[in-house]
Amino acid sequence: MDLAANGIALYSTCRSSIGLREQSHLAKLVETARWAEDAGFRGALLYSDNTSMDAWTSAQAAIANTTTFVPLIAVQPIDMSPFACARKISSLAHLYGRRVDINFVSGGFSRDLTVQADELAHDARYARLIEYVTVIKKLMDGNVVSHAGQYYNFRRARLTAPVPADLQPVSYMSGSSAASVQAGEALGLSQLSFPVLPEDFVSPDVPKNKFGTGIGIGIIARDDSSEAWRIARKRFPADPDGAERMKLLLSASVSSWQPQLAAVPIPDEDEGQVYWLVPFRYHHTFTPYLVGSYDEVAQAVATYLSGGVRTFVLDLPQEPDDLQHARIAIERAAATLER
Repeated sequence: MDLAANGIALYSTCRSSIGLREQSHLAKLVETARWAEDAGFRGALLYSDNTSMDAWTSAQAAIANTTTFVPLIAVQPIDMSPFACARKISSLAHLYGRRVDINFVSGGFSRDLTVQADELAHDARYARLIEYVTVIKKLMDGNVVSHAGQYYNFRRARLTAPVPADLQPVSYMSGSSAASVQAGEALGLSQLSFPVLPEDFVSPDVPKNKFGTGIGIGIIARDDSSEAWRIARKRFPADPDGAERMKLLLSASVSSWQPQLAAVPIPDEDEGQVYWLVPFRYHHTFTPYLVGSYDEVAQAVATYLSGGVRTFVLDLPQEPDDLQHARIAIERAAATLER
């Protein structure tokens, strides 16, 4: 099935942590990018926190070693100026004839913000992000930008080589708060967040961006539900030490989505429940998971689709066929849109 024809975009996630053995960084990055490419995904997310390799350098390495892969780069304004960001996008477009997509991030871990003395309040960071993205979009389009704002000032700034129209990035606004929704709509960007339970997500009480919604989630789907759960429990055991680490992380987070996920009132094990929080609760990863047979997972995905989700950023795959199996479930869910 051509998911893109149905308006559905699939991304995976590339490992960016510096915790791996030094000599394995490039090989693992390229391997994961190729897995996504082989599974027919648009690309994969590259993180930008202070424990990760530089996302732009990683993106260039992935582009140089793939054919169609599109890096989804997390961009935090405190890491670079809007002019530098626009120039990076332009440079990659002109050097490789390839595009990158952007996930604009306002927050992160408090320790990362503290390192750069960023003391803005939550909503103010989104106000800054609106200004940041506005300048970038004008520069990419080839405009001469004179801007006197609250956070940025430019005098007749322009890119020598604007970004070609066919290589303009697809951009997202990261977050789940009211401020993030408002920022996304002000900029005309889709939202990218982490989802609550499928049945809760479709509630009218959950804020929805009128320009679209994307979610970050893990999927372990197999033909047989018991096999999917066997794999899931082996990969993500309920580790008490991990639970303590997650408590520390939550205490240091300045994002709204992590406490929101932590507060979802479901047990670790619930017969018939596809939505699974053990990987998040025990600090294995930062996303909830959907686990079950293809049809069980497809039903949950179909509920998200009915709530307006059109972009899925899947958690880091551990095996090359993880993404293939996940795609089967997503295709079955997408088939319901055509009925």
